[in-house]
Amino acid sequence: MMSGYTFRAMEVHDFTQIWNLDEIRRRLDFMVRNGMNALVFHEPGIEDKIVFPAKFLGGSGNPDSYYDAFLEVDHAILYHALRENLNLNRRDYINHVIREAREAGVDVYFENKELWFSDFVLKYRKELMQQDGTICPSDPFWYEEFLPYKYKELFLALPDLAGIICSIGTGEARLAISNTFACGCDRCKNLDPVEWYKNMILGMYKPFKEAGKKLIIRDFIYTKAEQERFQKAFIDMPEDIVLSLKNTPHDFYPTFPDNPLMGQVGSHPQITEYDVNGQFFGWGAQPSAMLSDIRRRLRYGKEHNVTGFLARTDWEGVQDWTCFDNLNMVNLYAIAACAEDENISDEAIYLKWLEGEHMLRENLTPGELKSCIGRMKEWLDETWPIVEKTNFVNGCLFSNDSCIHLTPDQFTFIGGTHHSLSEWDPEKKDALEMSAENIRKIIGDKEWAREKCEKLADQVSSGNPGLTEEAYDKVKEHFEFMRWYVRGFRLTARGYCFGRYVREKDGNDVIAEGKTAAELLKENIQEMECYREKLCTMPFIHTYPFDAQLNPERVDFYIQALKKMSGGTAR
Repeated sequence: MMSGYTFRAMEVHDFTQIWNLDEIRRRLDFMVRNGMNALVFHEPGIEDKIVFPAKFLGGSGNPDSYYDAFLEVDHAILYHALRENLNLNRRDYINHVIREAREAGVDVYFENKELWFSDFVLKYRKELMQQDGTICPSDPFWYEEFLPYKYKELFLALPDLAGIICSIGTGEARLAISNTFACGCDRCKNLDPVEWYKNMILGMYKPFKEAGKKLIIRDFIYTKAEQERFQKAFIDMPEDIVLSLKNTPHDFYPTFPDNPLMGQVGSHPQITEYDVNGQFFGWGAQPSAMLSDIRRRLRYGKEHNVTGFLARTDWEGVQDWTCFDNLNMVNLYAIAACAEDENISDEAIYLKWLEGEHMLRENLTPGELKSCIGRMKEWLDETWPIVEKTNFVNGCLFSNDSCIHLTPDQFTFIGGTHHSLSEWDPEKKDALEMSAENIRKIIGDKEWAREKCEKLADQVSSGNPGLTEEAYDKVKEHFEFMRWYVRGFRLTARGYCFGRYVREKDGNDVIAEGKTAAELLKENIQEMECYREKLCTMPFIHTYPFDAQLNPERVDFYIQALKKMSGGTAR
């Protein structure tokens, strides 16, 4: 086993999968077969589907059991919070899952975001609501009363839950430090964010310590300054609090550097998170084998005192679609295998995947088996270099969660500001500069990706290497989709560059291919219109989630935005 990787977790992020027992059993089966020992249910507010919390509906705040907590407020629930009446049933489901998981040698964790709460809490503590309608995040109520009781009740409800992985301070929470600008009270104006982090973490910690549960805090942070404040707060926390770090800063972008916080939090245990399905590199609809990156990231973690990994297998933004449904399943096999044996060969990982997913044709001779493994490795190894030049521009994220952008301006904001690479790599500050030289580089990368993908998709469709017919049809479907995906991103990138140049500089300048920016933009619009028409005839365009990721409606919206940039009529 790679030294230190004792925590080997699978994250379920799609809430439809969390509440599907058959799906969870499929996950547990994989975990038993591949040496994983922790199952993480990631859903914002998931604990509020279990707790009431009774104290804030008129309860005593000191119930002896979960049912005592319910009976203290059952009438109040019917009058003020009727949906919480279902929590008893959801609690029974989760406890059943925990029992099955423990029998399989797997601990169950929740992953959530704080602060998160039901509206009736605002009735319990009316002063939280400011006159302008904003809610105060700095009120001591949150860490002195709310968090301690909420988690006390959760552990009464789920006594065998192993712990919580929590993001504190993210704007994705209902109320967080990043929202303090909206509250005008003096306390918020004078609040040191470091103190806010400390207060919230310690407010959670007490019930965890008393119940013997593991508290794991995430660094879901957007900027370097926020990360530095978080580090300053976290390093002084009790040493048994674990830090969970995405392998890259901010989010799962494979082109970003390693998370600089890794190894910089004193003696706190650390785990690293890795997205094996691909929220930002194609959802697995477009395959992308990340074996080399997984090896390097795990090795880096090992060198920085990381004690475990968490593999995200799906994403809340795409329901009922996980790596278990697509070719990126090889990434889950890879991270589990590499954490156990850092010297395992790629061929051995591919064999684990093909055998584990029953993809191999029966009665292959040893030579045919070797050939099949080699061919699949050859095909899948080529995917990430193509994806990198498709979904990213000079390393900057060039997609909307792997979907085509709606407008060129959307990419400038998302890739340049919201998911800024230059925040973590200052050398990338001019990555989106619209000089003729940079434009030629960008469109050259997209052209390279298109040419490589066309050849690869042709190779895949040229003959079955030894898979079952069902498996081979699936492989062909994914690579044919990838062909059209790469074509589309080539066109949107060209439109982005030419459109920005026309609007910001001079459309009459000759910038590439011996043509002016205005000529190139006009040609690109026409090519995109033909692309959209052909896209609508493709079989996959009526199959979910392929039709969500490569949506002709998005393509049309982008075309209209380019027409506006060219001075033409939008519609």
